[in-house]
Amino acid sequence: MKNIKLIVFTTVAGLFLTACGGGSSSSGGSTPPSAAVMVPSCATAFADVTGKTIKKVEDAAEVKIVHSPNSTRTACMIKGQAEII
Repeated sequence: MKNIKLIVFTTVAGLFLTACGGGSSSSGGSTPPSAAVMVPSCATAFADVTGKTIKKVEDAAEVKIVHSPNSTRTACMIKGQAEII
């Protein structure tokens, strides 16, 4: 009787340990990051940056961000370069 309980317990414990973790996915790897888009110059256009991140490409970059009443945010470059990620 103890042998049967031990076999059942070992089997259940083995299933629990193999069911979690793993880390494999059916896609075969992680998805590549999406391509960054450069922030346009204020002389040409504004870009919608609502919910996005702006990253400076140059240290001296200056970005103008306009917050609209309808919760949208637009941005353009005053000088330098920055990207929208």
